Amino acid sequence: MRQRARLHAQHLRQVAVFFREDPEVQGLLKDADLTALKIATGLRCSYLQATSQVHDAYRAVEWMPLTFEYLRRGDLPEAWHRSLLRRVRRLSEEQVRQVDARIAEVELPSISLATFDKQVSVAVALATAGTLPAPPSSSRDVEVVGVDPEVGTASLLVTGPILEITGLAHRLDLAARTVQKTQRAMLEDGTEGPIPFDLDESLRENGRAASLRALRYAILTHSILDIDPVQETRTPFKLLVTVPVTTLLGMDDSPAMLEGMTPIPAELARDLAGKETTWQRILTDPITGAHLPVDATTYQPSAQMRLQLRLRHPVCAAPGCTRSTVLAAEDDHIIEYDHDHPARGGPTSLWNLHRLCWQHHQLKTAGLIDPDRDPRDDPAREDRTTPAGPLETTWKIGPLRARTREHTDLLTPETVKTLDQAWTLHQRTRRVQQALANQDRTRPSPDTRRVIPPGATPEYPDPPY
Repeated sequence: MRQRARLHAQHLRQVAVFFREDPEVQGLLKDADLTALKIATGLRCSYLQATSQVHDAYRAVEWMPLTFEYLRRGDLPEAWHRSLLRRVRRLSEEQVRQVDARIAEVELPSISLATFDKQVSVAVALATAGTLPAPPSSSRDVEVVGVDPEVGTASLLVTGPILEITGLAHRLDLAARTVQKTQRAMLEDGTEGPIPFDLDESLRENGRAASLRALRYAILTHSILDIDPVQETRTPFKLLVTVPVTTLLGMDDSPAMLEGMTPIPAELARDLAGKETTWQRILTDPITGAHLPVDATTYQPSAQMRLQLRLRHPVCAAPGCTRSTVLAAEDDHIIEYDHDHPARGGPTSLWNLHRLCWQHHQLKTAGLIDPDRDPRDDPAREDRTTPAGPLETTWKIGPLRARTREHTDLLTPETVKTLDQAWTLHQRTRRVQQALANQDRTRPSPDTRRVIPPGATPEYPDPPY
């Protein structure tokens, strides 16, 4: 325990020193983004984890030196110190220093975990006494949680002030009851036409209206969002679901992929595909699963290129960043596009494009991070070839160098294997059938002489003889 505590203290000190001496950041927490990107690259962790490490290390070393000394000596367990840092993340510098001073007065080497937790609770309460709590409005948030790839479900968590959430629930319940009343009336009267909010079109067959729970969901997910006076975006939001051809054909039950990241059960994928009138074919390398390129000649990528970029970069292309590129991302030319002389700048091609979140796009535009790709991988060169595998990007992040690869379709190799097995089975069956046919041709033909019955006799003048 003591050795782990000392190693953790050493790690925190190194991160804090690295952040304080980063020449491009100058030790300001509000500018810690670039340092976090460097740490994510070096430690091979996510960008968000690296950001938390920078802030925790800075608080531990600079704002809480007294408790940090206990950690450095091995008298404060690592898990206890991590818990302490979590409890003070939302406090100001002055409040954090007050907690540090009070906890340092406790006999940390000899107390129990329960006593430590109580002491931290008291210290935080005393440090924040008299200060106004954060208003509930600051907690407004909506996020997707509880993703279950096996079942194919997810949950939407809406957090906010009690009155607002209660009001939303009341309006949603009132709307559900109104729709349910209309559904019942249409079913009882035999009214023709589509039943409102009948998502599965099964209410007439069942003979009863949908439940309130089902209607709340239907109204929440299939109502038009009114954002007046803000204008609607030109491009509607689309979800990309990639379904292997073997799944569509029923050859196997390989899952589909939502935005290239979340598996979807085969039955749900087939149901989704069956309801769509337009499909788009995505070609991938049969061995590596890399998406085969398409071309464009203008600054703006074509619709097909943007679709492929989303498949190649479901998250920000910067090392360690896990921000989704479904909405809050921008298509970036790795070699800058020259608007005045397009032939002199970087081309608008999949070789020269990737997707970055707005934050790392700003860092790239400012020259703080510099991505690059090998010109030999450009299919526009003289031999018109392209690598079979995913494109690689080399990053310069201050003194660090990193290499990343584009996302690939993980199901392509499995699909190819299934198709190969089906083709092998077909060839084997065909050989067996051909061998049986050859045997039939070489087998002696049976006696097919015609047997003529005897003619009529005086004893039997009429047939049958």
